[in-house]
Amino acid sequence: MNEDRLRTNLRLLGLSEKEIAVYLTILDHGTATVSQVVDDADVSQRHVYQMCEQLDERGLVVLNDHVRPSVVRAQTADSAVGSIDRQLAELEADIDSALAGREVADLEVELIKSAPTLVKRVRRDIESATEEVFICLPAAAFDRFAAALVDAVGRGVAVYVLLTDPGLAAFEDSFDGRATLARTWEYEPRPLLTVDRERMVLDDPNLLSNGPTEGSAISLTRSAVAGNLFSTYLSNFWQLATETYCCDRESLPESYPTLRHAIVQATLHERAGADLRATITAQDTASGEIVEMESVPIVGLRQGLLDPFTNEFPIENSVHVEYDGDVAAIGGVNSVIEAYEALDIRLERADQTD
Repeated sequence: MNEDRLRTNLRLLGLSEKEIAVYLTILDHGTATVSQVVDDADVSQRHVYQMCEQLDERGLVVLNDHVRPSVVRAQTADSAVGSIDRQLAELEADIDSALAGREVADLEVELIKSAPTLVKRVRRDIESATEEVFICLPAAAFDRFAAALVDAVGRGVAVYVLLTDPGLAAFEDSFDGRATLARTWEYEPRPLLTVDRERMVLDDPNLLSNGPTEGSAISLTRSAVAGNLFSTYLSNFWQLATETYCCDRESLPESYPTLRHAIVQATLHERAGADLRATITAQDTASGEIVEMESVPIVGLRQGLLDPFTNEFPIENSVHVEYDGDVAAIGGVNSVIEAYEALDIRLERADQTD
């Protein structure tokens, strides 16, 4: 028995030092009379009875004071832990009830030094995604997040995976159902997760790969840094990596919350010979005016997402449409080069329009 660890965990459960001394004595005996506990725990008889009653209420021991002398017995491990689990479940329910209807903000900047905490944070952020996930991580750690990525794809979230060393040579899993696009690169950039352009986790250096005591990661929320880092990885590492997986074409018409997701599908349909139109809610990047482009023909795609790339510079991902007697370039959120920023886009085949 690791007594130091047990003492630490019992303190976390709220036991006092006297309760811990009494409980450890009972564990040592298994079953003991109260007088034996008094002798061995060096606690007065009056306090021992009180401590035993409190431990009984917690579900850690059973106190039988209907016999003489009074006897106390330690609960089995599964019974004791089961009792603790029920109390924690009640605590969770009470906290949820108390916070119902109240907004609880995440820390905007948080330093993570534990691998288990990092894994939980990455999973939680993936599970929160509504539009887009980009994840760059070592192949050796991919299976930790595969289930969360499957769920994200199932929700219609665009998932871009960049898998790197270590572990790439031995990687045999499929990306089917776990990604929209996936690429592999035999180097070791810093692992990065970005979610919906507002949440990110940057691992430095490789906490996921090197174990629970090495490295640290930083988590940011509500930050433009997430989108900027995604663009940096996309225009550099993504370009150098090898395309490993591409999703299938989806049935059209379909709406997409991000331009990148729409570009992937538009590219796949155009390569299959389809003429496409788009209905786009867009913002003029110069004036800020919101415009509605109804069923406009798509006349060009510039993209650096799937092979072969067709963009003219690394960060260019845009749709070119016929609009108002001219050809308009539509970019994604925070577009600078393009005339319009897409806020929402719906794709349809030209032969589906009236």
